[in-house]
Amino acid sequence: MSADRKTFKRRMGECLFALAVGLLLTMMMEWAVGEDFMTRQQARAYAPIAGITYGEGSRDDIRVLLIDDAALAAAGQEWPARYSYSARLLRAVGQYQPKAVFVDIYYSARRDDESLRSLIDQVCALHAQGTRVFMATARNRDQQYSLRPELEALAGRCFEKVAVSYTPDELDRLAWTYNLGTPGAGHGAAGLKSAALALYETSGKTVPVEHHAMALTWGSHSAAHGVDWVVNNPETGKPTSYCRNTLGLGELMPPGMRSSFYTDGDKPICVFHETIRAGALASTTPEEDAHLRQLIAGKVVLIGTALSDSNDLVLSPLHGRIPGVYLHAMALDNLMNFGEDYARAMHLSFDVSNIKLLLFLVVAMVLVTLLPKQLMEWLGWSLARKPAGKHDWRGAARYLLSCVVRVLLSLAVGCLLLWIGQYWLGLGFLSIINVMVLTMLAEWFDFNEKLLDYIFPHLEAPEAH
Repeated sequence: MSADRKTFKRRMGECLFALAVGLLLTMMMEWAVGEDFMTRQQARAYAPIAGITYGEGSRDDIRVLLIDDAALAAAGQEWPARYSYSARLLRAVGQYQPKAVFVDIYYSARRDDESLRSLIDQVCALHAQGTRVFMATARNRDQQYSLRPELEALAGRCFEKVAVSYTPDELDRLAWTYNLGTPGAGHGAAGLKSAALALYETSGKTVPVEHHAMALTWGSHSAAHGVDWVVNNPETGKPTSYCRNTLGLGELMPPGMRSSFYTDGDKPICVFHETIRAGALASTTPEEDAHLRQLIAGKVVLIGTALSDSNDLVLSPLHGRIPGVYLHAMALDNLMNFGEDYARAMHLSFDVSNIKLLLFLVVAMVLVTLLPKQLMEWLGWSLARKPAGKHDWRGAARYLLSCVVRVLLSLAVGCLLLWIGQYWLGLGFLSIINVMVLTMLAEWFDFNEKLLDYIFPHLEAPEAH
């Protein structure tokens, strides 16, 4: 057998062994702790890379309109505000001719407010002018998606009901996934489309609602205007923004290192979508009016709340705790950006429906262990064992450096494969990152053994008899 053939068989054997060890470690960890906590940490480390490669997405077509404490105070309102306040807000938005409006406020409770008629009239007026209107709803005690009766009677005529129910991740409470639809309440009852899917369909396109949820990709490019929250700076005692602008490639640093190089590196990134304050619509100059028209005309506008006593919040892996309306905005952005090729949140199981995931893992694991070795040879960094006989500190240092290069190459190849799986094959990176990382760890297990050959040559492993 030729030397090249032996080398190839040796490398393929190492690749397959590393893959087997990676899969075994994954299954053992899930068996030991019920779920894999490390997966979330690995996914959070990769999330900035996914956010950078996501680019600008489709955020120029989306606007978020926030009702905050300042807007309520200026209007002489407390939450829940009177229906007339919502009506005035919709009227102000409608004059700028948006393509669609989603109201992420659940009007279900029956309360004594005679201004309800003004809200109903304004919703129907928006529909009449050609603006699609969507209103949030969730299941009530009777397992029905319903609003208060006066509004319910107009559903399907002046507006469409959409589902906004959301369940955070059971382990880290982060928003990794988004359900595109909700099941019916039984007896053949139809479910509801999610807010993001219904808004996406205003473009004339649609995607199927599958049992796999959408794996969200959060964009990391900060909007010019986002959530205007402030916190006290512990060093100066002065108020400062709760978030920061994206650091570009600096986002790839580990959190501790990033905090050392950047003064606000420990803060979350500011939100991805351009945000308009509700108070900005109350009174405008001609210049402000022209700017608002440029922001809103022909756009999809999502109206939500950012109140100090609100619990409508979600946790983003990049942006921290943010108003829940941004979850729907990001899901809509993903649909606009990927269409039917959006990433699916799959779980590793030997199932026919997961055949694409399993095949990708096998191919990716071979590449993630084989390519770095080949690249090392091209770079002239030999990882061959040195003959025993004397101390070789210079060789040990060179070997350590080659190990670092090999680790970095493996990580680079792994990130590239995650990107391919996410953007080309529609696989959520939370589904595959754990097996890839553990496979790379299995491939790196021999580093210490080889390092001993340089420093302690007399401790050479005994030959097998």
